[in-house]
Formats: sequence, structure tokens, C-alpha cells
Amino acid sequence: MEEFKENVTKWQRTLKSVDTVIAIWTKVQKNWQRLEPIFLGSEDIRAQLPEDTKRFEKVDNDWKDLMREAREEPAVVIASTSEGREEALKGFNDEIETCEKALNEYLEQKKKVFSRFYFVSNQALLDILSNGNNPVKVDEYIGDCFDGLKCLKFLEEGPMPYRTTVGMYSKEMEFVPFAVNFTMNGAVENYLCDLETKMQTCLKEILDDAKATADNWDIEKPRHTWLEDYNAQISLLAT
Repeated sequence: MEEFKENVTKWQRTLKSVDTVIAIWTKVQKNWQRLEPIFLGSEDIRAQLPEDTKRFEKVDNDWKDLMREAREEPAVVIASTSEGREEALKGFNDEIETCEKALNEYLEQKKKVFSRFYFVSNQALLDILSNGNNPVKVDEYIGDCFDGLKCLKFLEEGPMPYRTTVGMYSKEMEFVPFAVNFTMNGAVENYLCDLETKMQTCLKEILDDAKATADNWDIEKPRHTWLEDYNAQISLLAT
């Protein structure tokens, strides 16, 4: 058995190294795939996080070079134990984690401004932020931010993207018109805060009117007819 000891020990070290490298290689690949469309495809992120974008671009180039080298020598042991391979992958991992940390801090700042962003996934939030200048695209996620809201109704006049809204639809497709149109301009987190205030003000005004007219059920309009003038929740609350 002694004659095999050296060879077995060598393979133990080699396979342990292969296992370590494959684990970090897989981790780097997953994180790179997740962040690549964000740092290289989102103009908003590139503008807001220029230093981290440059950092990720360097990692992206070096990572692709490493993968091309691996394709030339696909044997697992050789590819994993190539000189400097483990150190390079650890370096990629550290740089990608730095980029991800900066990204999470950036998203956290947006969430603090408009707290309903906590209700959506980071991927959805990134899509919202990258389309902040296109309120119609942001509208696709409105229902995720507001439990009772499905979408907004836009005034389809003038150049696209449309920015002016005339009312909102509930999840049950009940329509609530705005007394005054609301225009979505500026940073997306700011105009969504203004939209939230607009919704509250609008519903309060309708509720005040519903309560005032409810006082006259026996005089002007019977309750069963009055119900048709208001949305379900307003009618219930006023009653």
C-alpha cells in the first residue's frame, strides 16, 4: 500500500483543488449572469453607478477571456488547476460582490424615498427605474405597489410616452376618475409618491361627496339608486 500513498495523496490534493475551483467558478458564473444585463444593459444604472459599472466591465472582459481559455482546454482537472485560475476566480468574485453591494445600496435609497418599492423584487425595481421616463411601462408594475390598484388610465394625446393620467382602475376594473389630471414627470420614485398623495386626495373628495349625498337618501335619491353613483368601497364606507 505504501507504494500508492504518494499518488493517492497527490490526487486527494488535486481533487480538493478541483472541488474548490468548481464551486467558486459556478458562483461567479451565476452572479455574472444576474448582473450582466443590469450593469451593461441599463442606462440608468450606468449613469448612477459609473465607477461600479467600470469595475463590472473589467470583470466582464476578464471573465470572457477566462472562459475562452477554458474552452480551448475543456478537461476539468487541467482547467481547474491551471496556474492562477483559482486566484483569478476569487478576484472576480470579490469585484462582483463589490458591484452587487453598491447596487443594493442604490436600490435601498430608492426604497427609502418610495417605500412601496419594498413590495417588488429587485429585478422588477430595476426595470421600473430603467423605464422611469416611460410612465406607461412603469404602470405595468403599479398593481404590485398598490394592493387595490390595477393600472392607470392615460390621456393618449401628444407625443409618446404618455405622461398624463385621467384616472385609475381597481383590481376589479372599477374606474375612479381624477378631478384634475395628474402628470408623471421627474424621478420615478418622486412622481409615484405624488401619485400616492393624488390617489388619497381623490378618494377623500369622493368619500366626502358620497357621505353628503347619503344624508339625503330619503329626500333626493334612494339608497339602492345612490349605490350606482360610487365605487364599492366608497359606498360601503359612506354607508
